[in-house]
Amino acid sequence: MSQYVIIFRQEPNQLSDVDLQNRARETGAWAQRENAAGHKLDPHILVESSHWAGPPVAGGTPVTALLFLEARDFADAMAVARAHPGIRYGASVEVRPWARPPTFAPAAEVG
Repeated sequence: MSQYVIIFRQEPNQLSDVDLQNRARETGAWAQRENAAGHKLDPHILVESSHWAGPPVAGGTPVTALLFLEARDFADAMAVARAHPGIRYGASVEVRPWARPPTFAPAAEVG
């Protein structure tokens, strides 16, 4: 299995309370199915406030959540993403492979 991240973007205050409840219910059922299929979902919801350490990115829809998962290959990860209920509620869904940063040996001391 390979590791992927699904990046969700959605404009704030876009959904009614009823839509938020329906999306949450549908997403819970979807997550149960995907976990049962072995995708090992690891969701991370981002809070609305943010602070920039560097120059802010101009424009664009904010990232609202990250979902790390395992999939057989990129096509499998895309199938998981395409089935996410958030798409029906206006979310933009992007899939990317991910890996941990490389580990480098410490530099040799000059003496």
